[in-house]
Amino acid sequence: MKLSWKGNVVGILLSCGMLAACSAEPTPETADMSEPEIAPIEQADAIVEGTDYHATAPIQCGMEGKPADMTCQAGIKRNWAEEPGENLVEVTKPDGTVRAIFFKGTEPYGADSAEADGSAGWDFSSTRDGDMVTITFGPETYVVVDALVEGG
Repeated sequence: MKLSWKGNVVGILLSCGMLAACSAEPTPETADMSEPEIAPIEQADAIVEGTDYHATAPIQCGMEGKPADMTCQAGIKRNWAEEPGENLVEVTKPDGTVRAIFFKGTEPYGADSAEADGSAGWDFSSTRDGDMVTITFGPETYVVVDALVEGG
């Protein structure tokens, strides 16, 4: 005799006395029916193919004391230092050189500098407007959005 799944459910209910007499303890028949343990998934921050950046995006930039009305390419390396939350944004300037800007979370705190290009003595400052931060490093200006730094 072939039973459908409905017949099997009725048979199970009857054999358990309409579930009132069923035990919560597993029997040898049901012991292997428990749900398997699922290990937590650890998500790593993806890397943009062909780079060592977690994300890339165009940002607004300005050189030689001019407003940030040009476009520069930027890449982010999240958690790049020993301390979690230390992020590095590298900006490729219009002349092809790269400026590194250092962040703690979404707050910039410095930039790379060198005596060779004269940037060693430049002042660094930043101002925030919502989810954007404008960074002034000597005659250079960069506008970085939090989404680039944090992801999303």
